[in-house]
Amino acid sequence: MLSIRMKTIGGRIKEERLRLGMTQEKMAELCGVGRQAQLRYESDERSPDGYYFEAIAKVGGNIEYILTGRCSSSVKEDHPKYSVPDYVEIAHYNVQAAAGSGAIPISEELLQPLAFRRDWLVKRHLSPNDLVIVDVKGESMEPKLLNGDLVLVDKSQTDIASGKTFVLRMDGHILVKNLQLLPHGLVQVASFNTGYPAYQVDLSDESLDMAVIGRVVASMHEW
Repeated sequence: MLSIRMKTIGGRIKEERLRLGMTQEKMAELCGVGRQAQLRYESDERSPDGYYFEAIAKVGGNIEYILTGRCSSSVKEDHPKYSVPDYVEIAHYNVQAAAGSGAIPISEELLQPLAFRRDWLVKRHLSPNDLVIVDVKGESMEPKLLNGDLVLVDKSQTDIASGKTFVLRMDGHILVKNLQLLPHGLVQVASFNTGYPAYQVDLSDESLDMAVIGRVVASMHEW
């Protein structure tokens, strides 16, 4: 069967958008432009800038194909929609996020990465470049997170959102906890396990050694 390839950059932008299963509105939102700009890019009325192409790459677009109409992968040239792998590897670090009193990281050795479907990440607006996997240690986050579970952490989400679960560093310890914003600059640090009492920290305290590493967006455990 003869495959007709798009002859313009705008046409190939549209082709990649459709391959990723996105509407013009969704692609525009993820790439930081308006829908009208996306429409003009696809119709070749305007040329995107480098920031736009960088954003497309982060959500799984094949920039080489968009710019040149070619791809250097081993996939046949007459099937460009398969030029980007369906899976992407996410780094897995040898760091344990303690669901308890806290673990002091000894090293940040890279372990065997895990593969996630690219379309699964795109659907959830997750960029592979912002994601890491760490291990859970302890029982304070049971029953939601068990000892030995793996959590997928989005490092781009560091703003504290009430009711969300984060991996954070506090006083040199790596923790996985639920955070909730309180009045007067206070944050409540809580566990799912009611046997571990919640406590508060004051963000205005200059002696506070606390940094949010990222938000937990998924978890995995073995049966």
